[in-house]
Amino acid sequence: MGAAPELTDHDFVAGLRAAIEAYLGAIDRWETAYQKYYRMPGAAAVSPDLAAEQREYDKRRRELEALLPRARRLCLRYQIQEPFSGLLRVSLGRYAPQERTDSVIGRSERGAVTTCLAELDDACRSWPDDTGTTERPRGSWLRRLVNLFY
Repeated sequence: MGAAPELTDHDFVAGLRAAIEAYLGAIDRWETAYQKYYRMPGAAAVSPDLAAEQREYDKRRRELEALLPRARRLCLRYQIQEPFSGLLRVSLGRYAPQERTDSVIGRSERGAVTTCLAELDDACRSWPDDTGTTERPRGSWLRRLVNLFY
């Protein structure tokens, strides 16, 4: 059998966005289940009431890990700061629920990931110009917006 066709960069970024959303959702569900009861921080074994959430988290993490090498290459190609590696450096259950209520992946880190995905999505698109060729526009988004009207 032949190899599956390679995804375009734009389609890959859409898949990466979906994988990241699923991964962050799995972390949020794990943390919600973890905070239901008093627990000792850093327990070696996952308690049975967290087994389903742990399996989902592990599955989503493996899916995201498989996509990260290409995501890093795209960030290098388009000179965009790569925030995805930090997503995998999480330690679930490190604190007791009473010690800490915020997520292991903070708002600023989630914002950096969202910004990077938007920039990658923009960079991977081919924009047609007046001559009919497709070339990515140069300059900042503000400069491109001004150029639309002049």
